[in-house]
Amino acid sequence: MATIYVCRKCKHSKCLQKAVERGSDATVRLVGCQDVCEQPVAGTRVDGRLEWFGGLDKAKRQQAIIDLLNDQPKRVPDALDKARVAKRAGKGPR
Repeated sequence: MATIYVCRKCKHSKCLQKAVERGSDATVRLVGCQDVCEQPVAGTRVDGRLEWFGGLDKAKRQQAIIDLLNDQPKRVPDALDKARVAKRAGKGPR
């Protein structure tokens, strides 16, 4: 089962949290601010590395993160490729 870390301080993070809970069986963990502020922000493991994504208030990106969580051979969907936050790549939640 996958784990997704969602910043609890970001605007619209509750909507993202509910969408992930409805669309996948992933464990949602609320974490503190990640200082990247592209509302809302979430992180999950991709190929063994923790990747962070911002701007997840858009429906297309929310569906892409759900698809990523449900996909076993983890590959970043095209909709999330530009939403990747390089500043936090590979770093654990705060």
